[in-house]
Amino acid sequence: MTANATVKRLLPFAFASLVAVVVFAGSASGRAQSVQFIAGASRVVQGNDMTIIIAVTPSGGRCSLAVRYKSGAKQRGLPSVSSVGGHATWTWKVPRLVQPGLAHLTASCAGSGRARRTLMVIGQVIPPKIDVVQTGWSVRNYPYGGSGVSWGVILANKSKTQDAMDLKILVNFVMADNRLIGSATARISDISADTQHATGGELTFPGGAPISRLEVVVEIGKSGPATHTKPGLSAIRVLPSPVEPGWCGSVEGEVQNDHPTRTINEVELSTVVFDAAGNILGGGNGIGVATLPPAARMFLKINSGMRPIPYAKAASAMVSVVPTYKFIP
Repeated sequence: MTANATVKRLLPFAFASLVAVVVFAGSASGRAQSVQFIAGASRVVQGNDMTIIIAVTPSGGRCSLAVRYKSGAKQRGLPSVSSVGGHATWTWKVPRLVQPGLAHLTASCAGSGRARRTLMVIGQVIPPKIDVVQTGWSVRNYPYGGSGVSWGVILANKSKTQDAMDLKILVNFVMADNRLIGSATARISDISADTQHATGGELTFPGGAPISRLEVVVEIGKSGPATHTKPGLSAIRVLPSPVEPGWCGSVEGEVQNDHPTRTINEVELSTVVFDAAGNILGGGNGIGVATLPPAARMFLKINSGMRPIPYAKAASAMVSVVPTYKFIP
């Protein structure tokens, strides 16, 4: 009984003491004190500017801002400023290579206190950039007049996070005096992130084709998330024309649907042909239409662009494939 009575007597005393402390802390200066974040975006992309505004009571004190990113790195170059008119402002550029994620901000003002908030740093989406890796061509003078040119190009998507989509390819045929003798176009639906893509075709000239070099212009229609699954290719080979065995007739092989669940409706095919030294002799393109469920395969054959390529020089080929999958409602 004595113990319980002692607790009951102590509780009112403890509460009274706590109230006294709070009142004393709030009335030490006789003025309200506060720091509040009042403006500033809740998220920012790497490499962009960020502005923060705080409200300070009382005004006139020196204020500082500390920014700590997800990796633990701290923002440099944030000055100490005086609050003017009850406000303090900082603007800085978020580092382009800082780790994305939640950053922590702390604003501190002498005589007013401090406030904390968070800021989400968004990873910058690097747009696809297409490099021309290699070009090449072959010219064939036809016995009935005119000439045919088979051309081939290898393109590289340098982005590691974004596919390049709906590409338009312009290939100019340039003579030694830097004038154009012809132009060809091609379209590519998709070049996957961090991959190379072969394409090619054929252009016919009424006379000779004194080509000195190829000039390639690439226009990207849009970008999309990186593609991680592509159809497999195997048994790729170059075969002679059955009617003109001295010239190439086709690039053949097999396409396998490596996607675990989706069915392919058709594939966009393109190729370049190499000589033994790895030089491009030309290229072509085509389409394969078939219903190809997961783990199934089909035969591929590209005829377009092969006629001007001398078969005796053809050593190997690179084939690129872009699938169109069956729509799932």
